[in-house]
Amino acid sequence: MSISRRVLSLSKTKDGGDKDTTETRIPIGIFDVQLPARQFFVHHKVAEVGDVSLTTEFLLRLLYSADGIKEDAAALFFGFNATEMAYVVKDAETRAYISRSEGRMWLTDAGQALFKEGDKPQIYDVVKRMEKVGFDLLSLAPCDRDYQSDFERALPELPIRSVDLAANASKYVPESFRRFYKELSNRKDKDAADLLKRALYSVDEVTPSDRFSSIVSFVAMANVRRPGEPEPFLEAWRMGHELSDRDQVVHGIGEFLESLRTSKTPEDANAFDVLTDFAPEYLKEYVNKSGFAALRYFKEITGRAGELRSDRQTVGILGALYQPENIERISTAIGYTKERAIGRDVAFIWVVPNQPTWGASRSFLTLIEKLAQEGILSDGSGKAPPRVPIVVGNEKPSRHLARALPATYARPQNGSIPSSLEILLVPGRVVAITVHAPITESRGFPVPMGVLSFDAAIVRRVHHYLTLQLPSKLPRYGGADWFELENCLEWIEQAAIQPDQEQLST
Repeated sequence: MSISRRVLSLSKTKDGGDKDTTETRIPIGIFDVQLPARQFFVHHKVAEVGDVSLTTEFLLRLLYSADGIKEDAAALFFGFNATEMAYVVKDAETRAYISRSEGRMWLTDAGQALFKEGDKPQIYDVVKRMEKVGFDLLSLAPCDRDYQSDFERALPELPIRSVDLAANASKYVPESFRRFYKELSNRKDKDAADLLKRALYSVDEVTPSDRFSSIVSFVAMANVRRPGEPEPFLEAWRMGHELSDRDQVVHGIGEFLESLRTSKTPEDANAFDVLTDFAPEYLKEYVNKSGFAALRYFKEITGRAGELRSDRQTVGILGALYQPENIERISTAIGYTKERAIGRDVAFIWVVPNQPTWGASRSFLTLIEKLAQEGILSDGSGKAPPRVPIVVGNEKPSRHLARALPATYARPQNGSIPSSLEILLVPGRVVAITVHAPITESRGFPVPMGVLSFDAAIVRRVHHYLTLQLPSKLPRYGGADWFELENCLEWIEQAAIQPDQEQLST
């Protein structure tokens, strides 16, 4: 990975200006990853500063050793210019610690009284303290330890970049503690006046404690020129100088994105064929003799909003379905189908692509909850049982998926469904189909790209496809039971989707 990888900071577009689509950045992935960290007991001393600055203290110490010294000689001793010397002398004189006459300075009785126990004035107290502080093991920057759910603890972890730093972190913590002392103090003590009176005096001993992990949230952003080379957008986690202080974490995230690159396979072309079979009318202009024009479609979607309406029942989508903007679109699509006739609405089926980091975001849980509840009709008793998630993969589910879902289901490993194809179906109502594949080069980031639709014809085609490609009794992964998929996928003509009449009238 190149060390010069950029971290995106998005600027706002000017009102009234035309967008340059070649520079338009669009989210194509959203991730939460674990950042390895460790807590340390840091024994240190803090100087509780009194009424004078340390510079004034040093002037008093000089006069205690050489009372009556000329002001010019004192300025030369400290390396001060005339302005700086005048400021220090005025501060001490105003407090009646020194007196001045004919260019010389003397300690007053009050100044002499400060030196009770030797040649050091008792202007501040040195206090011993011990803090339990967390530091990440990539940049050795402050890192908070927060409660995490089982799902969060199972998210993928950024690899250690320096084995020496991780193994011998106690040796490097004193320098980091000094560097970030102000930041650490700001977290603990919000009183600005007290902070100004406190300074780190020394770091005496560091003892390692528990290992833990913190979550880093980021979005993968891409543009038309380099769709296969997304860059991390980290403003949900840190901004500005905080990112500069954590450059090793930033590089680790860059390497994480690099590791997700895949090579094009014949299955990708098959997946695009399936996509175009589902929505032939919508995608017909992107199909040519060579197959699906993925780059042209990517450019088109990047340059338009893709908002659903009652008369626009199918739109193109980019990025993970659980990105916030796509969650909103899916919710809108379900809303347009709430006036459907009676049909089975007990589950939603999610055929997932063969990717280990798919679903590695807390927003995945948000979409799961939305799909379970959105548009559910009451059964007459006033209760609305949620839809059950039927997530279907072709291999052992990732740890985070196993923690997020009550069960996962296995599809046949016979290539009947291309491994890069993703299908989310709310039976009888809404479907989202995306293909996760490199767009331009033979190897690149697998950009999720496809359509979202509540068009009855498209939804029915997906019903038919899944009925043919999946077993009627879908086996639960790691269990002896199954889900009766056949009942869920049976197409009921009366349940053909009708847009909400109120929305149509608007």
